[in-house]
Amino acid sequence: MFVARIDGAAGPLPKLALCDAWLADGQRFGDELAGVAPEDVLGRWPDELETDAVVRLAETVGEVATWAACATTPPVAQKLAERARPQPLDLEIARHLQHLQHVCHKPRLHLRVEEERLPVSRARRTPVRAVAELVSHPGDWEHRTLRSIQPSRVLARQIEDEWNLYENRVAVRLVDHLLAYLAKRLEELRKIKESLEASDYSREIRGTSYRRAGRISELWSTTLESKTEEELSRTMKRLELAQRDLQTLLDAPLYLHVPRRESVALALKPTNILVNDPNYRKVAALWRSWVKFGHKHHETIKQRAARRQREALAWDRFVLHIVTRAFTSLGWTATEAGQGWSLSKNGWRSVQVAVGANGVVRVTGERGVRFVPLCADLASADGDAVLEQVKAADHPRDDVVLVHVGRAASLSDVDRASGWSIGRRAVLFSCSPWGIDSEERMTRLLHGWMSRTAVPAYPVTTTIRAMPDWPGRRDWARYEGEHLVAFRAPKDHELEDARAWAVTKSKALDAEAQRAKAAKQAFALAPREAMTAFEKFLDGGWKPLVGLDVCPICSAQGHVETRPGRRSDGSDATWWARCAGCSSQWGTRPCACGTRYRVLIVGDPGVNVEAAAHDAPASEWPDRVLGRDVWAQPCAESPDEQFRCPECGRCSGGSCLRCPSRSHEHGGGR
Repeated sequence: MFVARIDGAAGPLPKLALCDAWLADGQRFGDELAGVAPEDVLGRWPDELETDAVVRLAETVGEVATWAACATTPPVAQKLAERARPQPLDLEIARHLQHLQHVCHKPRLHLRVEEERLPVSRARRTPVRAVAELVSHPGDWEHRTLRSIQPSRVLARQIEDEWNLYENRVAVRLVDHLLAYLAKRLEELRKIKESLEASDYSREIRGTSYRRAGRISELWSTTLESKTEEELSRTMKRLELAQRDLQTLLDAPLYLHVPRRESVALALKPTNILVNDPNYRKVAALWRSWVKFGHKHHETIKQRAARRQREALAWDRFVLHIVTRAFTSLGWTATEAGQGWSLSKNGWRSVQVAVGANGVVRVTGERGVRFVPLCADLASADGDAVLEQVKAADHPRDDVVLVHVGRAASLSDVDRASGWSIGRRAVLFSCSPWGIDSEERMTRLLHGWMSRTAVPAYPVTTTIRAMPDWPGRRDWARYEGEHLVAFRAPKDHELEDARAWAVTKSKALDAEAQRAKAAKQAFALAPREAMTAFEKFLDGGWKPLVGLDVCPICSAQGHVETRPGRRSDGSDATWWARCAGCSSQWGTRPCACGTRYRVLIVGDPGVNVEAAAHDAPASEWPDRVLGRDVWAQPCAESPDEQFRCPECGRCSGGSCLRCPSRSHEHGGGR
């Protein structure tokens, strides 16, 4: 029986299953489960560089993933500066490679002498007993004369060089092992180089907001050292030269003469040549260094399964790590609450974060979002098949985010592939400790989700019947019909004016009631009760609107412009705010589908956003340009004016290719 990690339901394994999306007997598995063909699994287990990075990161955070430990540790590959320097085996290769080259070009050989009956024309050397052998083998005679025998074949001695010596097999197999090691080592260094280039502020500023570039640079400045780039360049150049020299040895005489099927045990025999010959002695030393620093022991099936369980748990930890970092960077404060954490921020509703039994991270507010860690590389999987599996994960109440390793999957639905949930649809989210912007994109995802689910209802409406007319006009609140509606938090003088009117009116109603009581006349109680409700509203009923004027970019106080709408209950009201400090704008926009959603326009981004939007690939917009500084997705055709509704996917203009395509479940570009 299998259990789906996405929703916890038990059942048979589907014909096509996502890698690491199911449990078998309580164990995680990828593409290696007995009885399951690899082609029936979408995606593959990540390569060693990815899994090693998440395991090392989990070890750095500690055995228990506390919120504080995750919040203070950058979620990137650890010890990059150390890995950029030459490793012990790198140094040994540089020291002893010349001796390996000498052995491959001028090896020690033994003479092999063999005796064989050959045609006379091919015989060059004959042993002393060749005559006796010829006399005793008439079949080798061509004809006989009266005085002698004319042979057709004769016993001949052949002398050949013996290449396939034990010591030579050591040298040849060492060439193979070192080439495999250098290929992996250079791949690791290239990943470090890509990360350094992505964090290069001068390169990033040309196509992204300077705020995003600054955050990325700050993130890596805590991980890298000042000379890391120089050391990386020197190390790569040295290892590339060594790799080139080793590749030339593939055409050396020794490598061509020793059969490839010949293997050598890890522990070398102390032969005379390996001990006494100066070149072979260095080859033996290099072999032992490879065994110590570069060799990976062959795993049993049980060991491999146990390793993959550790890697899967480390990936679960990484997903929690970047979720923690995202909330922290957005200014949320966490306190322990039961098995998870309760998060709070001024002007926002509190949310809860908890980790389930299968590693699923659940964030709960007005509604929930579930982050399902998949230790799987989906970049090479069939896009259409993966898209069907993602659609099957749609949930009626919660947003579902399938967090996988490495590059984004090639889906026709760009929104689902890049983590943009439209209408609560399940999405994929690709990230990696090697990815320079994994934290930034997770922050963007949570920033947008929080703007839909963790904000107080707008406007604040209270039903108060028979309240006396509130004289004057004001933009922060109004009373119409039976609805008292607040559109923004009042300023101190506005609140004092309202309280003064409430006190005066209440006293007047009390005096009127006293006169009516003295005259034994009937009087209405509803106006006085309405004023009591109004005073209670002034004491704190409007407080959910506190924070509307706080700039989400620079945290300065902005100016809120209310747009009350026409309905008496304020259900069509919106608002718009501007920051004088950074020129950012934010507020709510109405959509034709009836949704009101929050949008954010970054002020002075330091880049032409519209041009950058057209230059960025569809799957990387707007992450590569604006990073986390978005709520609803800006429309690439007019990113400063139009935004896509998070419920129906349409932008206000409806002119771009990407927006209408979401409504019909088709993929496409922007």
